[in-house]
Amino acid sequence: MVWAWASLGGLAAVRGAASSVPFQEINGLLRVDLMAWGEREGFKSRWNPGTGSLILTNRSTRMAFKVDTARLELDGVMVWLQRPVIRSGNRPFLSAQDLDAIVQPLLKPTRLPAGKKIRKIAISAGHGGKDPGNTQGVRQEKVYTLKLAREVEQRLRAAGFEVVQVRDRDVYVPLEERPARANRAKADLYLSLHFNGAAATSGTANGTETYALTPRDGRSTNGGRSSGSQEGNRQDRENLLLAYHIHKKIVGTMGLADRGVRHANFVELRSARMPAVLIEGGFMDHRADGTKIFSDQVRGRLADAIVDGVKAYQRAVQRGGSQ
Repeated sequence: MVWAWASLGGLAAVRGAASSVPFQEINGLLRVDLMAWGEREGFKSRWNPGTGSLILTNRSTRMAFKVDTARLELDGVMVWLQRPVIRSGNRPFLSAQDLDAIVQPLLKPTRLPAGKKIRKIAISAGHGGKDPGNTQGVRQEKVYTLKLAREVEQRLRAAGFEVVQVRDRDVYVPLEERPARANRAKADLYLSLHFNGAAATSGTANGTETYALTPRDGRSTNGGRSSGSQEGNRQDRENLLLAYHIHKKIVGTMGLADRGVRHANFVELRSARMPAVLIEGGFMDHRADGTKIFSDQVRGRLADAIVDGVKAYQRAVQRGGSQ
């Protein structure tokens, strides 16, 4: 079922369509009682009123929420929510938008249409040409994203996929042109590869993060909002699911700090006609992260993790339904 979002005008429709769903209007937004919803979905609840922590578990899934935070931990992976979980009547409540746009797509993937298969993957190596990206000494991000793109291509082809390289050499490709090339090639997935940098933090920021397009009328994780309905929003559920599976494999493989699955209104993601993500595979200016990025052997493990994430996504959408 697709739940109604936070529009107050839709409150009556939601209650009429699903009277057993524990929705409430709180502070002008439609929210769901997480414990009641979890029980209805077959989860066991562990609620600690003192800490505001709620853990929902069933035979295969563990979800952890905490009041006053906008984060979900799903099977050990951090996923950023649109709004913080709140407490009302000493019970935790999640926004209806987060239930619809984040929790449900991850728990109940939409199955691929009959006859549809994931065959062709577009890889966009970040930056290039006149745009070096982040730098660390003489090292330039554009060099390492292209190395990673070639390593991912090699592994994807070995796994039986076709590959389209949006940037196959050191040239500048405008951001708008990147998804356009993937669209013209009729790619089934789009992977944008980047490495982070945060000179303002003196090399203390570290970890990996994976981005999906900000949902229509939603909030971006790092601030700002959606700029309205974009072509890429047609596959919001699949964008998030792809980001989650790739991020989960990277975190589990690379030993990088988990900065979470996030949403952003990136130009590269707005006009993609296929599920699309942007991957930040660590901070170039952090000593431990940089060592992994600049090592061909260790970076190869990152390529393995990305491809494993693509395969996990493929299995999820071929199966559909519950995780």
